[in-house]
Parts: sequence; structure tokens; C-alpha cells
Amino acid sequence: MSETRPIVDAIPTRRDFCVRTCQALSALTASSWLAACGGGPTAPSNAPALPTVAGTLTNGAVTVTIDAASPLATTGGAALVQASGSSFLVSRTGQDTFSAVTAICTHEGCTVTGFENQRYVCPCHGSQFTTSGAVVQGPASSPLRQFATRFANNVLTITS
Repeated sequence: MSETRPIVDAIPTRRDFCVRTCQALSALTASSWLAACGGGPTAPSNAPALPTVAGTLTNGAVTVTIDAASPLATTGGAALVQASGSSFLVSRTGQDTFSAVTAICTHEGCTVTGFENQRYVCPCHGSQFTTSGAVVQGPASSPLRQFATRFANNVLTITS
């Protein structure tokens, strides 16, 4: 004779119900926190990476020699300039004019390395900035810090 189990065993206890409900609510809450912190709908960028140019830091100013092979040799060119731990996004805006902004995204501090359609693009969450640092698309809400530039004798100087 087979033994039958009482139907009561198939019904969850009040304790089981409360535990499972709390687990489900915790999972929902955690997913909403991730979405609010950048893990949500804004995807990382696939924008092409900027060419990197080495600069020299001297007396608080960064200098970059611009020769014919430089990505900054022609108007519209852009590069990630790195010097002694500092990173700048530099674009050539005219024959003798340049724009330089910090390469650190104002959203979560990622180094901005992408460049597409004359916009700097953060690889972490897709924020986009103009070459003068203004926010075009979030999640970043603050512009990139601008730096003064001077160009003479094929040398670009970036100062704060």
C-alpha cells in the first residue's frame, strides 16, 4: 500500500511565503538601483577611439608638437592628449585655433576616448559632448572643463 502525503505539505507555510516575497522584492529593488546608477538603458559606446598623442608637462602647461603626421594637423582633427597623468580632448577648430577640454567624463569619471560625428563619446555610458565640452547627450549633465590653448611655431600649449 502506498503512502499518501497530506495536501497540507503542498501549501507553502506563511514563513515560506514571506521569505519568497521578500526575496522577489529585494531583486526588484536591486535592479532599479542598478538602472539608476548607469547600469540601465544607456549602453556603453561603440564610437571609434580617438588617436592618442603624447604631450609634455612643463611648469603646469602641456605642450604638443603638431607635425604633418599628427591627427591634429588639419582642421576638424581630434586626439586624446596625455601628459604625466593628465588627459585632454583636443580638436583643431581652425588654421591656428584649437579647443581643449578635460577627458574625464562628468558622469562617473571615465576617460572619454570615443569620437564620432564631431562629438566626444564616453565609452562607459554613452555621454556625448561637443568639441567645446558641452553636453549633447546624457547621462552626464555637466560640461567638460575647458582649457586655454595657444598655437605658435607648430607647438600647441594647453594651460588652465
